[in-house]
Amino acid sequence: MKKRICVLTKTAKPEAKDIAKEIKNYFIQKGNYQIFDKLSQIILKKGLNWIMVLGGDGAMLHVANEVAPYNIPLIGVNLGHRGYLCQIKRDSLIKDLGSLDSGNFSIGSYTRIRARITRQDKIIKEIDALNEIFIGGINRAVWLELKIDQGRSRKTAKIIGDGIIFSTQIGSTAYNTYAGGPLLLTDAFSVVACNAWFESDYFLPNTRAFVIPTNARFQVKSLRGGQHLPYVIADGQRDYRLQKGDKVIVTRSFGTTRLIDLTKNKKQ
Repeated sequence: MKKRICVLTKTAKPEAKDIAKEIKNYFIQKGNYQIFDKLSQIILKKGLNWIMVLGGDGAMLHVANEVAPYNIPLIGVNLGHRGYLCQIKRDSLIKDLGSLDSGNFSIGSYTRIRARITRQDKIIKEIDALNEIFIGGINRAVWLELKIDQGRSRKTAKIIGDGIIFSTQIGSTAYNTYAGGPLLLTDAFSVVACNAWFESDYFLPNTRAFVIPTNARFQVKSLRGGQHLPYVIADGQRDYRLQKGDKVIVTRSFGTTRLIDLTKNKKQ
């Protein structure tokens, strides 16, 4: 049976078309691949062995959020800047394609994060992310109440500033780090008060960030209305403006993102 793969070009850079053609030709010559260059519900539901994304981290995040419900492994070809999520570099392309063809790789599953926006105790919107959920203002300070539930423990804090970042382990090297959050070496959530601090009987006055297990549940609501109502932003790509009285429940997502790792031989 032929392997079903998808090679997605998610950048307008001129070299992208040539690289995509080179990749497709490589697998066509192998003779046991069915290759797609676009995604559809039909293709996703039928399943793919893996998806290769040509672009940068933004492209990887976009595709990861699109295909998360289908549990399909991803790997990126870095045509962006840093490319933390993209393992394949241009100068190692053929070698890495060989590893993919031979199955000489492992697949890691990474925790995702979800924000549920509720209004009068009814869920009106759900937003999932791989890196982080940000709740805050754009060019305007916000007043937020944060409730943290973990088992029988509940803590409450107030935040006045740009907002609050809830980051996953894989997202801890992104916005989280630039905002002063910790680099996570294990599966956990980082919570950062962005240009602010946690005002609470529990936290020290200068606390700006903390780490908590992924079984925690957070509730955020705005303490002010009007122009001070915050946005909910997932992976810096999708945003939703809260209305007065809305609450945001942040938890671990039901799904995970699966990323191919060429540095770890599954046979070892």
